[in-house]
Amino acid sequence: MAEMAEIFFNKVGMVLFYICVIIYLYGDLAIYTVAVPKSLANVTCISGLVAADNVTELCWKGVTHATAYRIYVLIYVALIGPFVFFNAQKTTVLQIGSSILRHTSLFIMIVITLNMIVKKEAGVPARSDISPLNFHKIPDFIGVSVYCFMCQHSLPSFITPMKRQSRATLVLFCALLSSLGIYVVVCYTATFAFGPAQLADVYTLNFEGFSFAPIRYFLELYPVFCLTASYPIIGITLRNNLKTLFYKGEYPWAVDRILFPLLTIIPPTIIGLCTDSVEFLVTYTGAFSGVAIQYIIPACFVLIGRIKVKEVFGREASMVNKNHSIFGSNVWPILLLCWSACCMGFVTYYKISTAINSE
Repeated sequence: MAEMAEIFFNKVGMVLFYICVIIYLYGDLAIYTVAVPKSLANVTCISGLVAADNVTELCWKGVTHATAYRIYVLIYVALIGPFVFFNAQKTTVLQIGSSILRHTSLFIMIVITLNMIVKKEAGVPARSDISPLNFHKIPDFIGVSVYCFMCQHSLPSFITPMKRQSRATLVLFCALLSSLGIYVVVCYTATFAFGPAQLADVYTLNFEGFSFAPIRYFLELYPVFCLTASYPIIGITLRNNLKTLFYKGEYPWAVDRILFPLLTIIPPTIIGLCTDSVEFLVTYTGAFSGVAIQYIIPACFVLIGRIKVKEVFGREASMVNKNHSIFGSNVWPILLLCWSACCMGFVTYYKISTAINSE
């Protein structure tokens, strides 16, 4: 994406591009820094333990749940953060292992929730108690749905090895359709098994009451293994983008090896110590920097790229590429930009009005 940006954008556009990517990656690391310690605290804390006031929830004797969470944040960053000081090479094993964990956990969660719905187990809400639409949650839905675009990260690996590019449209359609199908199944089973009001912001934490202990611990610790494998890669990517934003030449050793890794690790750690709300972080990361990366930047690539193609090949440029997109009109990227503005404006308005009304 950065290489395409260098082709299509001027200096101001490049700065804005890197700012969007950096904010998004900071949001990613902040989410990881919150989700993993939150899962660890949920697994290791003693259930039902409260302080003398019978109100404050304790994790261990004399240690509140909030304090335990922050301890795990510091431990997590202390153990995983140092990897950001180095470079990642040969991550194939990590990617394969992470993929296996993701598919296995999704399959298990879908099977468990379907079983709960069919057997109508205790705690499963009645259908009449589930509202078909909660208008107040639409801004969160926009942010979370945009953040789920990570399935598109794998699209280049689909297209690049293909010998017959004529099948690219079919491959992309099948990939996106399968991703959409998984999202729909997970959302519907979660809604009817737990109810929207009872869903934890880290979905795997909803299975803490599952009777079979090995499956329960596997699901609760899934974010720990999967996100931890991704943290160094995201951190190194963020570090390199920070370096490129400020200066493309070589930095002094202390700046290159010490300062930039610290700039990468410290802000997400501070955010993790201040909040444990994954939903909050996902909403803002997706609704703003996520919208820019998923909608605005690609739309600008298309519009500018078509102008450059016409300059080189003339008005009959579409005849040159036999595999050109079926969305060949400029109306589509313009509609995408309008949709982006609506998403960001709607979320901004709702959050500001909610903050004002709460005062």
